[in-house]
Amino acid sequence: MSEVCVLDWHTAPFRADRWLDRWEPAAARMPAFGARSWSLTRSVDDPLAFQQTSVWESRADFERYWYSGEIEAARTSVIDLHDLPILPTWHTLLAAE
Repeated sequence: MSEVCVLDWHTAPFRADRWLDRWEPAAARMPAFGARSWSLTRSVDDPLAFQQTSVWESRADFERYWYSGEIEAARTSVIDLHDLPILPTWHTLLAAE
């Protein structure tokens, strides 16, 4: 059964675009670590809020992605652009098209 990981990012005022420029390439690397799909969305009501969603067969694959040197460096590059902490939440995929 597939598992869905959700990361809720909230950027600091006036830093959202810089955060997006730096983080989007890191998010796009998810398939290289085994993600079946991924998305990065921005709230219409709160333009400082972003949600990163990805679908994985295994949480171990996500952890391999999240703790890789490449993504660790990307997280370090945006550390001053968002509020802390960033904790993944997990969901079970029940239906999708």
